[in-house]
Amino acid sequence: MLYGVASKLTDEKESNLDVKGEYMDPTKSEKVMLSELQARESISTFLWLGFLFGLTIAVKVPLDSSPVATAVGKSKAPWVFGSIQWLLQRWPVWLSGWVLPVLSAIVLLSLPWWAQKVGKMWTWIIFLILSLAWVGLTLIYRFMG
Repeated sequence: MLYGVASKLTDEKESNLDVKGEYMDPTKSEKVMLSELQARESISTFLWLGFLFGLTIAVKVPLDSSPVATAVGKSKAPWVFGSIQWLLQRWPVWLSGWVLPVLSAIVLLSLPWWAQKVGKMWTWIIFLILSLAWVGLTLIYRFMG
């Protein structure tokens, strides 16, 4: 009888071992399998793309710099490039048309590397600051002309 209880406890402990052979507490959350994580990311990507597609259908956006802009010298562009248009109107072309967009793309592409070097929290902060800067410039372009 005692041997059966001891072997049962040993079997429970062995079932709670991870790949490295270390004991995992069953009350703590377990790691998510890679295939499950990829499925979650795919679902969330398609949900966001569906939301953005619905938003583009629902919102009628003219192909103009601003409804109040009457100057002949202003160029027309889709609103998604509004931040670059706003920068082009105020700063030199080489800076606002090339350096800042390319620098932003380099920062976005290097975020996984930054996550390993400075940590995930700082990577999220960098991503949010960069995203808010471009969204803010687009909103300034769209509503303040």
